[in-house]
Amino acid sequence: IMPHRKLPFFLLALLPLAHAALSLQKPGSTTNRATFLQNVGASLLTTTTTAAAVASSPLPAVAAASTPPPGPKRTNISDDELKKIITSDMVERSFLVSADLTRDVYDERSVFTDEIDSYPIEKWITGTKKLFIASGSRVSLVGDVDVTPSQVSFRFDEDLMFNIPLLRPVVSLTGRVVLERDLDSGLIMSYREFWDQDVASVLRTASFGK
Repeated sequence: IMPHRKLPFFLLALLPLAHAALSLQKPGSTTNRATFLQNVGASLLTTTTTAAAVASSPLPAVAAASTPPPGPKRTNISDDELKKIITSDMVERSFLVSADLTRDVYDERSVFTDEIDSYPIEKWITGTKKLFIASGSRVSLVGDVDVTPSQVSFRFDEDLMFNIPLLRPVVSLTGRVVLERDLDSGLIMSYREFWDQDVASVLRTASFGK
């Protein structure tokens, strides 16, 4: 049974998740993680500030995410080499939640797009690092990474731990990622992620306080 003193935080942590669900319940809409994150992220500051007031004690500060400057690009690499890189990013670095991707195979003009908005690669990296606790999350590659001269695709299974102080809610989902490549350079120009579940189903998997 959850201690009574933690109940207000439990309720407050649901606010950004519920806001995300409500904003996405549109007929014919496609659910993907980028849309969900946009709505959760918009509510995080209000949630953590209010939680601090309820607790009458300061919350731990969240360190600002930093990323190294991009290096030279690895153009025209073979499909097999790119497959090894993406597989490593998934299996060894869990890049979907850590944002620790091999940036030199992405064009700096690449975008991470959902049905509502588009994100430059730098913004996606910074935002993902702030929104999730990678050490408390799990990302699994399901099956193989398929690579062609024009596209990379793979399936995933993940548990996402949100960086909400004290509670650290975790949700579980599965889906697929599609990366489009430039035919001349071979670099990745776009990233799209699709969920198998609707938002309400994902929220029902939420657990707290791990």
